[in-house]
Amino acid sequence: MEEITRELECAEPSGAIVGLLFGADVACLTAEQRLTALILVRKNLAALHHLELTLLYEMDDMTEIAMATHEPEQSVVRQKERSAALDRLPRCAELLRRGEIDLRRFETVVDRVVHLGSQEMISRVEDVLVDVAPGLTRSQLARHATKAVAEVDPTGYEQRRQKAKEDRRVEFSPLPDDMAQLKIILPAVDAREVFEVLTQDARDLPKDGRSTDQKRADAFLDRFLGYGIDRKVQVHVTVSLETLMGLTEDPGLLAGYGPVSADNARDLAMQGPWRGVVLGPYRRAESISTEKYRPTGLIKEFATVSAGGVCTAPGCVRPVQELDHVVPWPQGKTTATGIKGLCSWHHHRKTHDNYTVALDAEGNAAWVTPQGRRYTTEPYQY
Repeated sequence: MEEITRELECAEPSGAIVGLLFGADVACLTAEQRLTALILVRKNLAALHHLELTLLYEMDDMTEIAMATHEPEQSVVRQKERSAALDRLPRCAELLRRGEIDLRRFETVVDRVVHLGSQEMISRVEDVLVDVAPGLTRSQLARHATKAVAEVDPTGYEQRRQKAKEDRRVEFSPLPDDMAQLKIILPAVDAREVFEVLTQDARDLPKDGRSTDQKRADAFLDRFLGYGIDRKVQVHVTVSLETLMGLTEDPGLLAGYGPVSADNARDLAMQGPWRGVVLGPYRRAESISTEKYRPTGLIKEFATVSAGGVCTAPGCVRPVQELDHVVPWPQGKTTATGIKGLCSWHHHRKTHDNYTVALDAEGNAAWVTPQGRRYTTEPYQY
């Protein structure tokens, strides 16, 4: 159908677009039109979610709504409570109305500002998020929002961190087919260290038909039964010198997780070796001190620090697992600026599936998909 074009992706949600989508014969659309149609569906669905919250905000009889919608009344009450966020976060709510963020991303911000003590604090968090939120995934937005809340209310953030430690626990849930799930809730640094140990264990297991996830599960069982070997793993936490000295309360960054409180970052800094990272004018990592590892390890560490500990593919928040020469070796040199950290999946896609990547002078990575769509990721801003 000629009517469904990429230009519509920039249009605000409307009944006309919804009508066009309902009238489309999906089987007759090209691959590009199907992707455009999916984007339009999601934008208009976000606008309808905004309308749903607006209606709930103006309604009072939750029993009536629950009976009419065949929902538990407690669920309707929770939705009604969330509708108050339209007033607390008006600019993020407007992004939802225009379809620039979806309901999950809007609720991600709502969940992170809920404990802030004043509207002024919430507005300062919104100042940080409103321009970047449309270009972020839910997980990325969660990290940005967490960091902004920690900067706006460092004392409250630290108090909530200490209280949250009381919720650590292990849960057992039966699953079908003679399986079960163990869910462990730990402080982020401890959980990250456990995961790194299990990942190293999995890498040392023989190459066979097991996936990495299966090997990690087997390694966990071996360790629990007392068969694991002693390991030392590294958990990277980046913290500013000002925070380290107690001059500011800006959060640190736990690689593979996200922001952690200033007090937590300082405590961790006292427990392990340090390395200096030089930031450029845009607060991006530009160089790293050389006192700790051989150069190959140094390059890997810098690639991880530069990316904020996560894969540099657009939208991905998996931890860095592999290094990639942006320009293939040997034409591409093994230098800190020519190497990017990726997860295993996106490394495979770049290498084998016609996804191309180019670096500009500022270190931004421009990804081009098989459909010719272009997405840019920037080095992490500390």
